Amino acid sequence: MKSYLKILILVLSVTAFPVSGISLLDGMVSLDEGNATIHGVNGYIVIPSAEPAWSDNEAMVTVGYSANLAGSFSHLPYLQLGLNNSFEFVLSADVESDAAIMLNGKWRIDKKGSRSLAIGVNSQLLNIPSAIDWAAQIYAVSTFSSTFIDWPAKTTLMVGYTLSESLSTDIDYGMGFQTTFMKDLFNEKVDFLLDFGNISYCANPNVSDATNRGMVNLGFRLLPLKLADQVYLSGDLRALDILDSSDRGLSIGIGLSYNP
Repeated sequence: MKSYLKILILVLSVTAFPVSGISLLDGMVSLDEGNATIHGVNGYIVIPSAEPAWSDNEAMVTVGYSANLAGSFSHLPYLQLGLNNSFEFVLSADVESDAAIMLNGKWRIDKKGSRSLAIGVNSQLLNIPSAIDWAAQIYAVSTFSSTFIDWPAKTTLMVGYTLSESLSTDIDYGMGFQTTFMKDLFNEKVDFLLDFGNISYCANPNVSDATNRGMVNLGFRLLPLKLADQVYLSGDLRALDILDSSDRGLSIGIGLSYNP
């Protein structure tokens, strides 16, 4: 536990200093960056962001769905609620032959310029109905502006701890990048996503194997398109666990958001 605390302090202290590069976040709202990980938490592919779902002074409600193929086919519907630009709650399920139910909560505790700091928890009810078990992931996460190669990017660092008996290690870490993809061709409406670490969206996911840890995911995000007054559509195309031949997978996600 002492080593875990040292890692937490080191990672979060990095974000206390200015980061070079052009900011993607200044003058923008999170809505313009999409809001759907595989299981619906505002962030990248599986790594959460320190930014909660954009909600301004009202609530932002998003319903979404991810279809995942990695040897078998699974479904991940979710319901996301953002409150006051500080809080986010997500209820999601991971359904194949067995199912998992996940309840996520995230609180942004600090925001300075383009840098945000948040804490969160992902509580999970697993292996329903065959052999019901539970797990929980608690984490601290920081999001800030940086550069990815030579491109302006939104970067996130995450450290956490998983309460579960099935994993080879309890300490979680991860990093995510989001940057504009071919901005002239797609008119800055498509972003490239990359995240990696030793954490999945669930302690026992139906897509990929979280037991021995270590995952690299990449994808493309269609930023929210306005369908009607206060209604937005976003989507993701993802490649999962790309360095592991046995657990490699594909995922397609879609989200429909309403901001009253």
